[in-house]
Order: sequence, then C-alpha cells, then structure tokens
Amino acid sequence: MKNYFFVALFLAVTTLGCQKEPESEVVVECIGASFYYLDNQSTGSLLVEFGDPGLNQQIDSATVVKSGQRTLIGQDASFGSIPRPSETFARFELYTLLDGKKTLVYKQDPVENALWTKRKHNPNDPDFGCQQVDYTLRVTDAMLK
Repeated sequence: MKNYFFVALFLAVTTLGCQKEPESEVVVECIGASFYYLDNQSTGSLLVEFGDPGLNQQIDSATVVKSGQRTLIGQDASFGSIPRPSETFARFELYTLLDGKKTLVYKQDPVENALWTKRKHNPNDPDFGCQQVDYTLRVTDAMLK
C-alpha cells in the first residue's frame, strides 16, 4: 500500500512539474547613442568633470582638453531614443589647473541642451528614434569666468 502512495505521489509531482513553460516574447527595440565632445577654443587647457560615476565607465570623468582640441568626453545610449545632454549629465563643469589647484571657470547645472550642437552621424536620419549623434560643446574664452 505504501508503494502505491509513493508511486502516485511521484507521478503527481512529475506530471505537475513537467508543464510547458510559457514562451517568452522577444522584445525588439532600437538603441539611440550619443557621443559628447568638448571643443576647447579657449586659450587654456580645461579639466572636464561631470560628476556621474555610473556614466561612461570606459571614459575618464576627469578629462583634460588642451586648447584647440576637440575631445570625446562621454557617451550614452538609450532604448528607443537618442539621449540628450541633460539626460546624460547630472551637471557639467570645467576647471583650469594652476599649480595643482582647480579653479571652476564654467558650469552647467542643470545641463542646457541648447548650448550643445547636435550632428547626426547619418544626415538623412530623422531627429528622433534610434540613431547615433554627436553633441559638441564649443567653449571660448568669452564663456569662461
């Protein structure tokens, strides 16, 4: 009698445990990417800080951009849209270094999208969706404190 109980229990467990799992839906969504550049047209080198440690883990969050250089300072990606500067950076600051001392010379807090020039990687792409774009902040001496 005990054997019948264990056989019935075994059959019940295996039958209930072997139910077909629901098929998962494959979600296909595009990714938009933004690349952020600083175009330093001022007369001195600038130290860039954006204060978001989770952002751009492969890019140094304290980058020095020499006078006359255009340097990649960050990148971001988002499902279904192109990230704008205000969505990427919590704040954005530029410093000069003199004798090892940092001096704040420019700040965006909050970050203003209108100050960044947007250029699409493919000029025929629409201004929305999942394309790749470059955002460039051009800095001149007149903008610095």
